[in-house]
This record gives sequence, structure tokens and C-alpha cells, in this order.
Amino acid sequence: MKYSVKKVLFNKQWIITLLIMIFIGSIMGYAATQIDSVDRLDAGTELMDMLILSFIMPVIAMIYGASLLRNEIEDKSITQVITAPLDRAISYLAYYLSLAVSLSIILSAICLVGWLAFFGQQGMGGDAAGILGAMIVLCIIGSLAYSAMFILTSVLFKRPIYFGLFFAFIWEGFIGSAGGAIGKYTIKHFVRSIGSTMIDYGSLSSYTEATAGTYATLLMVIVICLGLGAMIFREKEFP
Repeated sequence: MKYSVKKVLFNKQWIITLLIMIFIGSIMGYAATQIDSVDRLDAGTELMDMLILSFIMPVIAMIYGASLLRNEIEDKSITQVITAPLDRAISYLAYYLSLAVSLSIILSAICLVGWLAFFGQQGMGGDAAGILGAMIVLCIIGSLAYSAMFILTSVLFKRPIYFGLFFAFIWEGFIGSAGGAIGKYTIKHFVRSIGSTMIDYGSLSSYTEATAGTYATLLMVIVICLGLGAMIFREKEFP
């Protein structure tokens, strides 16, 4: 698990993360110069919700999640794992945890950069610090869910990136933003619902609040994806 975390954080994909940080910092830094200080909490929350929770989080999860296991399968380094005297299901769980931890670190860092770029000019005291803490918690929750989804695709599909692109941009992006009940069948909806109970600013404050069923459904999605993935990984024949 420790090896996989280092592999995710320090491989060549860190360049993508750096570019995203620069993008988020630039957008939020510029926005801070155009916003009245009276509206800073609403505006800052709205930007972090729109840019990070609704867009960057599923995209980053797709980039890292769809490649973690698949890269090891294709370069045959997975052989050391599947031939070790350890249940493959445990190895699969370790891959999941390493991905979830890595995504949590990456997304928290992106949140921090965006928050500093905006509230560094608008004022970091008071409720602004609480917004950062809540966003980081939501990123961790999202990382747990998206990691379970995308690492499953690595053992289901030979080219998981195609499914990942569809899921991140079409399902989570387009469908998740559509009106009506269909938008509630996305991970983004569950994460934002939880956010509505933690943040009193921006559109999150008026979003559908999470209930016990919200937490139960999200947990069920994670457990089902993990269970199915571990079962397939245990029985799958690797070249």
C-alpha cells in the first residue's frame, strides 16, 4: 500500500495535478479581485463547489483510478502481487486504500491552493477556515467513493480509460448537472448532499440535505464496488 501511494503521488501524472493546481489558483485568484468582500463566503464556496467538487474531483479520480491497476497489469508487475502468499482480495483492498489515500492528498492540496488564492485576498478568518475544512472532508468522502468505482473498472475493462471518460464527463458532469431525478444517481449528488449539511454558503446551502439514506446508499455503493472488484481480481487470469 505504501509503495502504491508513492507510485501514484510521484509518477509522471503529478504534472497534470500541478497544471490543475495552477488553473484552479488562477481562476480563484482572479475571481477574488472581482468579488465584493461582502459576498466573499458565498462566492468562494460557489467556486470551490463548481470547480473542485463538481468537475476536478471526478476527473482526477478517473485519471489516477483508471490507470493504477491497469498499468501494473500491462507491464506485468502485477505478477509479484498475484503470486505472493496473500489472498488477492486483501491485495485488492490495499490497492483501493492506496488510491483513496492518494486522491485525498491530491484533492486536499488542490482545495488548499484554490482556497488560499481566493481567501488570501478576501480574508481567511472566521467561517472561511470552516469552508476549507468542510471541502477537504468532502474531497475525502468523494475519494473513497470514486476510488471504489474506478479501481473496479481496471479489472473489468481492458481499456478502463474509456469508461472513465464517460463516467467523469458524461454521467457525473452532464447527467449530474441535469435537472430532475436522474441527477440524484451520481456520486457527485451524494457528496454535495453531505456538503449541504456542513456548509451554509453558496448553492450548497440550499442543496438537498443528506439523510441517513444518503449515507447508507453511498456506503452501499462503495461496499458493492469493492466486493465485486475483489471477487473479480481473485478469480481473474492475468497474462
